[in-house]
Amino acid sequence: MKKQKERPKYSIFQNILFLLKDIRREHPVLILFIFTEIILSVISPVFGIYIPKIALDLVLEQAPPGRIFFVLGAFGLIMTLSMALSGMTGQGKYMLYNDMRRYYQTKLFLQSLSCDYRNVESMEGQTRYQKAMGTLRGGDWSGTSILLVASIDMTVSVLCFLIYSGIMSALSPIMILVLVALSLISLSATRHAQGYEHSRRDEAAECEKKLEYVIRVGSNAQFGKDMRLYHAGGWFAGIRGSLIEQSTKLANQVQNRYFASGLANAFVLLLRDGIAYAWLIHSVASGAITISEFTLYFGAITAFSGFVGRIVNSLNDLNGANLQMSDMRAFLDGTDEPDPASPLELKSLTEYSIEFCDVCFSYEPDGAPVLDHLNLRIGAGEKVALVGVNGAGKTTIVKLLCGFYKPDFGQILIGGQEAERFRRQDRMKLFSAVFQDIYIPPFTVMENVSLCSKEDTDRERVRDCLVKAGLWEKISSQEAGIHTPMTRELTQGLVLSGGEQQKLLMARALYKDAPILILDEPTAALDPIAESQTYEQFHEIAWDKTAIYISHRLASTRFCDRIAFLDKGAVAEEGTHEELIRRGGAYSEMFAMQSKYYQNAEGGGKNEEW
Repeated sequence: MKKQKERPKYSIFQNILFLLKDIRREHPVLILFIFTEIILSVISPVFGIYIPKIALDLVLEQAPPGRIFFVLGAFGLIMTLSMALSGMTGQGKYMLYNDMRRYYQTKLFLQSLSCDYRNVESMEGQTRYQKAMGTLRGGDWSGTSILLVASIDMTVSVLCFLIYSGIMSALSPIMILVLVALSLISLSATRHAQGYEHSRRDEAAECEKKLEYVIRVGSNAQFGKDMRLYHAGGWFAGIRGSLIEQSTKLANQVQNRYFASGLANAFVLLLRDGIAYAWLIHSVASGAITISEFTLYFGAITAFSGFVGRIVNSLNDLNGANLQMSDMRAFLDGTDEPDPASPLELKSLTEYSIEFCDVCFSYEPDGAPVLDHLNLRIGAGEKVALVGVNGAGKTTIVKLLCGFYKPDFGQILIGGQEAERFRRQDRMKLFSAVFQDIYIPPFTVMENVSLCSKEDTDRERVRDCLVKAGLWEKISSQEAGIHTPMTRELTQGLVLSGGEQQKLLMARALYKDAPILILDEPTAALDPIAESQTYEQFHEIAWDKTAIYISHRLASTRFCDRIAFLDKGAVAEEGTHEELIRRGGAYSEMFAMQSKYYQNAEGGGKNEEW
């Protein structure tokens, strides 16, 4: 079944207004340049077709040389000034066009950092982002620039079209209709090619996304060892070549449509101008018009055909730019769920308990449930461990709790209040989380702890957090101290070991000082002893907080107040470590299987549990 072509959400006029509002806010002088260019661009061609007629009339009237010089000189001066001012406005607005592209690139980037998390994780969301950024990657041919240029050209062409129609109506109103009808045929051919290009943008964005991934991974030093050890370079080069071939094939298919459109437009242009000039020659030969009128109408028809063509081209350009702008606005406008109409304030919370009430959730509309009628309560200040096999829903619980996703069914309560009634940004202030994927950007130690700029960072607080996390001795030994850059991606920075990275993340959680602490398997890459020690240290800093610990190693969470063993998206068992062991259920079996790997059976002596 052929996929129905999706219509853009916004009209050309809506997108022009959207762009002009942002221009007025960011670069109001550009509005002045635009209107000046429109006025000058209308004056110049009108004067251009009247000067030859006026010159012939003066000559045929045998006007005095002084009068001829004065009239033509005045027109020439006006034309010169008009062209000079037009050039100045053109040069002035060009850099501002570029700056508006940078403005939207920044806006899209910031939106990608704060938008609903489903747009970050889902393939659909990533494709939407690629399409939105594609609007701005064409330089002068980007959607924002083309929309402005085509809007100006359309306005000028329509005004000139009306003026020239008034001039030519004295010759033949029928001729105007013929020229317009043939130009509309040309418009239809180009719009068909543009519609085909837009229908393939999803494929192009998907291919671009994969190509960027291959290049990013292939050039990342983090994966360099695997690439060399397993000789994967050739494989990645093959994938890259295949994607480039696919992208080139897609571009050729689009260009073939534009080539066919260009042939149709060339034929229509030949037919249109041929009819117009034949009519004009017949009129002057039959004495219907004078020589000077012939000159005027000849220039008018030539210019009229050009303006009709410019209207057609401007409409085509506007249509193409509108499709791109709609892709950009779809990401800007459609990637955030609105905040509740009557949001709760954080100060309404008197304690920080957590409760999942009959929660169901799946990542795909028709996908298998990840959480299946989950019921779980964590009291204020309680330390609870979530354990279970991979895929049991542990990390999904954290994503729902933090507000990254919404439950398909059921409620999440924080402090007895429905979590969905808080503003998203307010809700995220409640959590300090350390995830399995370690995020250490190439900024200074100080900025990595505070995750904000130097100006907004409390240096004494950073030092205090590093001391509590047990990392101050390492950092203070560096020449630049807390101003030492991290990682070696952009600078010759400090590289921490796995355990030291965990301490840095611990300091980061301490700095935020949120009332709820979440540890989502942050120590998966550490050995069991180091992991146990890290969790115990986390436990010490979380003494006054509600805390959730997630680990696939059951022994590391024995110190928690309570353990919830998850299976198939629900709580299968619940209790302290000792209670669950005595119960002899699934938790006990998994603990026994894991602990045998950490028992010392040398010399046939008694095994000691790690």
